[in-house]
Order: sequence, then C-alpha cells, then structure tokens
Amino acid sequence: MPYSHLFKDDKILCSCNHICVGEAVEFLKTHNIKSVEEWMQSDIQPVGDKCEACHEEGTENDGLTLAAVLSQVQQGRL
Repeated sequence: MPYSHLFKDDKILCSCNHICVGEAVEFLKTHNIKSVEEWMQSDIQPVGDKCEACHEEGTENDGLTLAAVLSQVQQGRL
C-alpha cells in the first residue's frame, strides 16, 4: 500500500488528544463511525478539537489526517 509507513499503529494521529493510528482504527471499527464529523463529535474519543492539524495536513505535516485514516478503515485496508 502506498504510504503504508504512515499507518503504523503507534504513529500519532492527533497529538493534542494523544491518539495513535491503532487506537483510532479500533475506535472507528468498534463504533462504526461513518464520517469525520461524527468522529469529531464523539465524547468517547475526541479528536481534532484543539489545534486542528489532523484535519488538513496531519500532525507532522505528512498528510496523515482523520479523513485518511477513516477512508482506509472504510476500504478495509486497516
């Protein structure tokens, strides 16, 4: 998978809330999250509510965004 180095379980997705990719994937699957908006409104695993870097460019400006992870989960790649 292209860019698979971005989707490592221990890679930080949301630094403000200390959420790693692995935690995010488990949450998205368990709670059957269908959109970034639904995910951001969650009280269980809040994301994207502080600095908002994970919305557009990624915490490390690497393109690892909430939408990218959600898309990979929805496609069955994660």
